[in-house]
Amino acid sequence: MVIVGEVHLPVMEDTHNFTPSGKLRLFQKEFIDCVKSNKADVIQLIAPTGAGKTLCFEYLLHEGNKVLLIYPTNALIQSQMKRFKDKGFNPIYISSKILSKKGYERAQELYGLIKRYDIILTNPDIFQAIIGSMYINPEENLEQSFHLFEYVIYDEFHAYREFELSGILTQIALFQNMSACKVILSSATPKKEIIELLNLVRIGKERHAPLIENIFATPCSMEEGEIIRYQTKVEFHQGKILDNIKDIADVLNKVIGELKPGSPQILFIFDTVKDSNLFFTRLFKEYPEIYEYAEKDNGYDTNQIGDTPDFTKPILISTNKSEVGLDYPIKMLFMEDGFSIDSFVQRFGRAARHEPADCYIYTKKEANPIFPDEIIAYPTFLEKMTYITGEYNIQTKSVMTLFTFRQAIAIEKYVRRKDDLRAYFAVDTGYSYKLWLNFFILLNKYNNDGLSNPNLKRLKLLIDEIKVACKSLRGRSLRYPVIYTRGHEIRQTMYDLLSVLNRVSAVVERTNEGFIIREIESEETGPFISAIKLPYFPDLMDYQKRREQFNEKIETIAKKAVDVFPEKQQGFLLACIRSLYHSIEPDRIMMPDEIILWNKKVISLSEDAMDDN
Repeated sequence: MVIVGEVHLPVMEDTHNFTPSGKLRLFQKEFIDCVKSNKADVIQLIAPTGAGKTLCFEYLLHEGNKVLLIYPTNALIQSQMKRFKDKGFNPIYISSKILSKKGYERAQELYGLIKRYDIILTNPDIFQAIIGSMYINPEENLEQSFHLFEYVIYDEFHAYREFELSGILTQIALFQNMSACKVILSSATPKKEIIELLNLVRIGKERHAPLIENIFATPCSMEEGEIIRYQTKVEFHQGKILDNIKDIADVLNKVIGELKPGSPQILFIFDTVKDSNLFFTRLFKEYPEIYEYAEKDNGYDTNQIGDTPDFTKPILISTNKSEVGLDYPIKMLFMEDGFSIDSFVQRFGRAARHEPADCYIYTKKEANPIFPDEIIAYPTFLEKMTYITGEYNIQTKSVMTLFTFRQAIAIEKYVRRKDDLRAYFAVDTGYSYKLWLNFFILLNKYNNDGLSNPNLKRLKLLIDEIKVACKSLRGRSLRYPVIYTRGHEIRQTMYDLLSVLNRVSAVVERTNEGFIIREIESEETGPFISAIKLPYFPDLMDYQKRREQFNEKIETIAKKAVDVFPEKQQGFLLACIRSLYHSIEPDRIMMPDEIILWNKKVISLSEDAMDDN
């Protein structure tokens, strides 16, 4: 066992008279000073979980600015909505679910809400859909939404991977070129690559890179500041939580009598939805005395039909969904180590925010040898954990490719605003949206001239699929109703078809309304998808090797497709195609005609494939 020490932040006098206590944490004061100086185009706000970043946002709201707050999850939006309302602000939460109109009227409804409210909370998908021309908006006035704000805040910025980052950079380019808007990027786990990526955005008449100011919340000694994290006892186990369920049950049975209803006090964070679902089911079957106190809230449960999760129960079972924004008095945390140090830090930050906590960490690698029994400082603890979980480095070249590709798609789709977009997406180097517009023109020209061959048709179909995926922030998916067992209940949710069929035993039923997936009991452990048939590949693709096969198959088709082009153009086209397939994850775009399961059963989707808008 290792004991991770407390974390303190320095406190200063509130010379801005913003807080009732008359005190601000040093980083909060520096943030306000930076805002008042009005010099930075982008502010990176970097502070540990529980440090008080939201107070910085409240300052912007308090000053009467029109502020857009963008969060990666709906759960975090709902949590922040409650906080802002309790503080006397009048925010609105804009999501696809609150928009009641259809077709043309939907775009005008959205624009009306954005213009009317001064404090808007939403996810980044809404604004990416505007850039991707996914709303019926012939006047193209919806694009003016990027002109309306004085501050745009992207909270928990670390949560986005390359595909989403390319879209968010496109958004930032519009926000900063269409107005004097300031952008705040907030995170507990910043990435050095972000600065490099922000330099891709060119703003102003001079087309300069944004001026970036970094605000860090640097810990101090106990005597110099106030506490934001309490002492945490850490116990390491190699393996998964499910491998240790009996020992965990013994621990829970010892404390279960001390638990009080009202809010979660014990939290489980799993790496996968599948394992969290199985753990909940096993509690119901094997440990009913614990199950009575437990609730589950993961990706499956987000869109379920029926009662919402009961967050008054003291034990909460979740996944990476709970990595950001969860602020319960967690005094016992069971967590798997995640897929990077960023994920680990966010999970570990859920506990010890209000009182000392016990944390049981389940790692893929043996951790005990690097942690002797002693008290260790929080920063040192995280540094040592990088040897166990590893760091995730953003692939900046992939972001750059998709960033310019998304710009070209927007320019191609818009009519009235085409020239405006060309100006906002300023060309800085030869590698820009112009490259992709030329790429599109070449492919269309040779198809229209009747010089196409079967491989060129396949290639054109694939590029069109990638274009559709890049219109939205997160790409495409096949979402269908799923009937599943949730503890003692049978529930229905909406989830991605390929994800469900690959990780659980299920049958697919065709109804008058479309497909329904029904999970079934099985001794098989998966994965369950053997192969898929994609419309742009002539043969099946091994689903379990989809990344490497996707690239190989595109390379084969592309080489044959470009034969109809002059030699000079062949090299250009192949370079474009290779940069694309090295940058995009197949799961973001794949819409199969057929799915072949492990038992050779074939599921045909050709008439039912759809976008997730």
